[in-house]
Amino acid sequence: MIHFRGNPEPEEVSVLRTGRIGHAVAAIVCLGFVFGVSVDWIGHAQQPAAPAVAAQPPTGIPIEAAGFVGKTATLETTGYSVGRRIFAPGSHNATWHMHTAGQLIFAESGHGRFQIKGQPIHELAPGDSGYIPPGVMHWHGSVPNESFTMTFITMGASTTSQGEALTEDVYLGRK
Repeated sequence: MIHFRGNPEPEEVSVLRTGRIGHAVAAIVCLGFVFGVSVDWIGHAQQPAAPAVAAQPPTGIPIEAAGFVGKTATLETTGYSVGRRIFAPGSHNATWHMHTAGQLIFAESGHGRFQIKGQPIHELAPGDSGYIPPGVMHWHGSVPNESFTMTFITMGASTTSQGEALTEDVYLGRK
């Protein structure tokens, strides 16, 4: 070790600092070798460790699973989409429409309605749900005097086709 009397010259301070840092890094590397610890974290100390990924069973093949009786499996959801919409009182689709994939609708709050062409209007209260098959003309909205919030799931990749205008008589159930 070098001892200085008085103030060291600037290049001597630089040598001291570099030497101390080098010694610290060397000590850490040596400890790594002695204790079998990886030192690839140097320079990455603030990055979180990657989470462990649990092995997943193959999708769609029922197997015995913790928390279930019998055999079960998760299914593919590629193309599925989830959305939410709020309708003010008296609001609804302007036209009959259809989706190429099926659609599930869930009433969150308020009261709503939907109708599949050729069927009666279905009223929805919070917690109620409805299913609209693929390729079927339908409409949905709120009841005339109350807002309605719904969650919808389109069950796969889908396109929407618009049909004829939805008349006020149809919306009010008079036709």
